[in-house]
Amino acid sequence: LPADDLILPFKLESADVRGRLVRLGPAFDMVLSQHDYPPPVARLMGETLALAAVLAATVKYDGGFNLQAKGSGPVDLVVADVDSEGGLRGYARYDKTHFDSGEEPEYSIPRLMGTGHLAFTVDQGPDMDRYQGIAELQGATLADCLHAYFRTSEQLQTAIGTAVSPQSRAAALMVQRLPAAKNVLDSAD
Repeated sequence: LPADDLILPFKLESADVRGRLVRLGPAFDMVLSQHDYPPPVARLMGETLALAAVLAATVKYDGGFNLQAKGSGPVDLVVADVDSEGGLRGYARYDKTHFDSGEEPEYSIPRLMGTGHLAFTVDQGPDMDRYQGIAELQGATLADCLHAYFRTSEQLQTAIGTAVSPQSRAAALMVQRLPAAKNVLDSAD
């Protein structure tokens, strides 16, 4: 990622919490400059890029990380790829006629994407199996969909939030509760 973009890992030892903060500026702007997305689609693209970056930053891989949402709505595909060197790219496919009225639809996953699913895939390189997680498009944002995935899977307790501004800025924050460390004294006989 360019220097103005940021991935900040953190850990709060006293609270058994870890997380990642992602802020995208130039990387998001570069994706937007290659497409003429209407504002709701641009916002969805920003959320997708920020979520892909924050999720990719939590796993070790020598390959690629892909976040993809497919739906039945006017935006039927949004995808972001992160490579192990920090490269980021994204694309959204949408029905242009839906946005031609000049009226900006309410930003929500049900209105923009309809029903469908969100999938993330970690390609860990040629000697490792791929890992994929899939969640239904349930919630107002893609972050809500991922939050539901983590809540129902056997993962760490996880909270995810995003923010996207019209000035080509996007951010994601992921916080995870770590399993409580065992006290060494408790296991001694």
